[in-house]
Amino acid sequence: MTGEEAPQKLRERLASRWIRGASWAVDFALRVDRRQVLNPGGGIKPSEPIGPALKRLANQMRAEALKAGGVDYRGLGASTAYEQFRELTRSLPHCTSEDLGDRDHQLAFWINLYNVLILDAVIHYQVRGSLLRRPGFFRQAAYNVGGQRFSADDIEHGVLRGNRPHPTLRLRPFAPDDMRRQLSLDPPDPRIHFALNCGARSCPPIAFYDGEQIDCQLDQAASAFLNSGGARYDPEHRVLWLSKLLDSYSIDFGGEQGVFALLERYSQDEALRDALARGDVRLRFQPYDWSVNAVL
Repeated sequence: MTGEEAPQKLRERLASRWIRGASWAVDFALRVDRRQVLNPGGGIKPSEPIGPALKRLANQMRAEALKAGGVDYRGLGASTAYEQFRELTRSLPHCTSEDLGDRDHQLAFWINLYNVLILDAVIHYQVRGSLLRRPGFFRQAAYNVGGQRFSADDIEHGVLRGNRPHPTLRLRPFAPDDMRRQLSLDPPDPRIHFALNCGARSCPPIAFYDGEQIDCQLDQAASAFLNSGGARYDPEHRVLWLSKLLDSYSIDFGGEQGVFALLERYSQDEALRDALARGDVRLRFQPYDWSVNAVL
């Protein structure tokens, strides 16, 4: 080890201890049991690749559960599609990085896994009302994937956001010596925020993705979200109302200018595009509705 490497190794060890300690403290406060996952026990490795199998069953669940006005969680929990999906989750501990394929297929796999994990966790924990009433939900909801525990927070912030800090906790999910860090997709694709459904009414709609078409699908997700209420321009008062997602994850989009560039790319509102070109907008953020997206 050279003289330059020694301080770096020491910094990494100290950072790992601090992150692990802070993460343990958060889990203790939120009553999160890290030994618990929603796919306990062992299963057999699936006969078909895990990514396509996950997407196929996820789409079946979506067809069963998605109703006008929300998700029929009660009906989904009693469905054959959900039973088959639960069986598939038992094979996730056997999943390896080689099974996931290249970056595009990894991106699709982790987005899909996050979205079905949330569905599964809402059913398992019988979440009602607001997700804010269960503050540990996104750390309790977890699967064993490849022998490692991945919570919803780990998937979103550790894998899909390239191990960037949680917007509220300001804590990176994976320490420098955490084996899961090898799966972080860095640099992250900010369009993931238009594809992840956290179970709240203000989230983007539930959808599932293909590795072969992920770039086009994420473009479609971004356009659909921003043009269906995620960005609303009031020309009379020159006020641009944006989803809170664009505020919470501003760093992923490149700050305010990055958000404006995103709108110039995807917005179909000519008045908004003209106002952005003039630099004549005032930003406001819409309140986020954390109510569970269940059928009322």
